[in-house]
Amino acid sequence: MAHGYLSIYLNTDRRNAIIKDIGERVAKSWELTEGTVLKDSLPESTTFSLSQDSGDILCDFIPNISSVLVISSRAREVLEAQGLRQEMEYLPITVLDRRGRPTKSRYYLANVLRKVACMDREKSEFVPGSDEEILVVERLKLQEELIPPETRLFRLGECPEVIIIRSDLLQHIQAENLTGLVVREQGEDIY
Repeated sequence: MAHGYLSIYLNTDRRNAIIKDIGERVAKSWELTEGTVLKDSLPESTTFSLSQDSGDILCDFIPNISSVLVISSRAREVLEAQGLRQEMEYLPITVLDRRGRPTKSRYYLANVLRKVACMDREKSEFVPGSDEEILVVERLKLQEELIPPETRLFRLGECPEVIIIRSDLLQHIQAENLTGLVVREQGEDIY
């Protein structure tokens, strides 16, 4: 069965609560989007705050401007039940409400470790950096034949802050009524 691949996008629904301070709370915040192991550098006492200017709906996938997957316990259970245990880290964090108190639900930073270099440079739009580096992907097209068949959630090898999800995993997440995950089709604006 053929599957499609979509990029995970910042949820811009103003009704949803948004985490505002990931970059301020993590010393080497750039590591959060690199796909490197973080378990020894992100203590369990790490807290993130909800923005005063955002909505009040706490989703299973909490939006943030840092391209980081912050997920609920329920989302973690669903992802793990789908076989996403290896090549992932689920790092416990505390989300503080607008009053600075811990939320009742447990949340995790879901660190996607797998990277797959599969961008179609000729059909994608991006801002190049030095050498082969890509600073920002604006529109993405993939060379799907380069993606290993078992891979359902991964970082784009050429620009690891971009997270790709396979359509069957997305459908399962939607069937479980998990909230907050927004995706873009290939060729659509990512940011």
